[in-house]
Amino acid sequence: MRERDRVDPTTHLRRRVSTAAGRATDIASRVPGTGVTQHLGRLWKRHVRERPDQYQASITFPTAPDRPTVGEIHSWIEDVEHIFEGRLDVYARRGSIAVVTDHVSDDLFDEAAFDAVCERIEDGYSGSRSIVHLRKWRLNDGDLVRAHVIVPVKPLFPDDEADGPAARATSEIEAD
Repeated sequence: MRERDRVDPTTHLRRRVSTAAGRATDIASRVPGTGVTQHLGRLWKRHVRERPDQYQASITFPTAPDRPTVGEIHSWIEDVEHIFEGRLDVYARRGSIAVVTDHVSDDLFDEAAFDAVCERIEDGYSGSRSIVHLRKWRLNDGDLVRAHVIVPVKPLFPDDEADGPAARATSEIEAD
């Protein structure tokens, strides 16, 4: 065999170590109880401690003349930016502004301040929109993340139609 066709000894050793590590990982993943332990750890954090490892938020702010002003929306975004330590992205979309935050550790997140901002957003849209606030539990690199998704949505039946005779007639219907 010629000199250039030989395998470098360090490369050969790295390949063998990588193969051995892959086999060890494969064997360890087949051991009964490994996934159960991780699942029980997540359930403990979620239902017993009720404290995730990280937090994240995704908020949509619809814009139009009958909705909150851009100044109000900007102040809400500043508050969210302060709560998430400046780790957020703002997207201008047609008819709305979207804010998506990065994952922030439990130590840095102020839940009371975030709830106060959510109440201010709800008050700002109180006349024209209903606020949908979903709280999701997600996994991110083995950490449990509490994701907040906040979207102001148009009500199916606006308040000004609720005073009409049709609304009164439907409110008197009883269901078995």
